[in-house]
Amino acid sequence: QLSSDLAKRLAEGVKQVITKEYELFDFRRTEVPPLLLLLDRSDDAITPLLNQWTYQAMVHELLGINNNRIDLSRVPGISKDLREVVLSAENDEFYANNMYLNFAEIGSNIKNLMEDFQRKKPKEQQRLESIADMKAFV
Repeated sequence: QLSSDLAKRLAEGVKQVITKEYELFDFRRTEVPPLLLLLDRSDDAITPLLNQWTYQAMVHELLGINNNRIDLSRVPGISKDLREVVLSAENDEFYANNMYLNFAEIGSNIKNLMEDFQRKKPKEQQRLESIADMKAFV
């Protein structure tokens, strides 16, 4: 990262120590001078690639799954009956069909589920276009 303040401060600190303790860092001249590379990992592009991206793994990482249960009691405005949700492949067809799919692959499945859900609901409740609409509807 070109403009990391943290890396710049660390580099300045290392430079001061090298200048102050010059004898410790007086290497014999070589064709290629020593190089110290400082990386600020606060904007780490690699770590997300190491995580699982399945639907089940993302739910677990974002919400936490304990004994197939998700605790939503800290979500503001959550209804009493949704404070704890059980995720079960036996009882939840959507979860069973999507739990091991890559998170990017289930977008169309979510869209199809919502379209199917809207077809079965009364006309006045069929215009769910945003996540806020969906949340208000549920």
